[in-house]
Amino acid sequence: MIHNYTRFVASSIAVLGLAFGGCSNANSSENQTSSAEKITQLAAPANTGDNQWDVVADTSYIRFSAEQEGVAFSGEFKEFSSTIDFDPVSPETGSVEITIPLSSVDAGSKDRNSTLPGKVWFSTKSFPTAVFTSDNITREGEDYLAKGTLTLKGAAVPVALSFTLKIDGNQAVMIGKSDIDRTDWGVGAAPWDTDEWVSKSVTLDVKVTANRVL
Repeated sequence: MIHNYTRFVASSIAVLGLAFGGCSNANSSENQTSSAEKITQLAAPANTGDNQWDVVADTSYIRFSAEQEGVAFSGEFKEFSSTIDFDPVSPETGSVEITIPLSSVDAGSKDRNSTLPGKVWFSTKSFPTAVFTSDNITREGEDYLAKGTLTLKGAAVPVALSFTLKIDGNQAVMIGKSDIDRTDWGVGAAPWDTDEWVSKSVTLDVKVTANRVL
């Protein structure tokens, strides 16, 4: 359950930096399409605000896409937790802290999923989670822009995500998209730190649907 409608908005923003994770060795020949598993949103602390919302898991997703040896593949993160304070009328007063268990990634193949936890990629034994924080959220015309810091593998790197937010009666929909460079966090050490085998550029696609708790 999400207890403030920006809790689900900012939770989606947070996974921005993690989209670069679906990488593997160059010999993989397995199916590289995204898994269709439902996202699991971890329960967040209760919020005393007036607006409370429930995420609709069946129509929400956090996905990423890249290329391996010139072939497109996609994946998703299925778990994340959040502490969010966000007012759409005064977004500059908002803040967000998102924690993503790196083990929740599904990069679309057994080969990539077994490779990602290693030191070359996520190094999950030393760095089991990634954390995104932001207290710089602004309105950009009809959209929003969140600027923050993603800390992953011991590196803290500035990131930004623009997103739309539409509310129709008691339902809200957030959609965001961004391109990032996985090597900014050392995800994919040599010889995987070039575009030769796995693209450095990764695209994040986020959609979150939530219903108002009446």
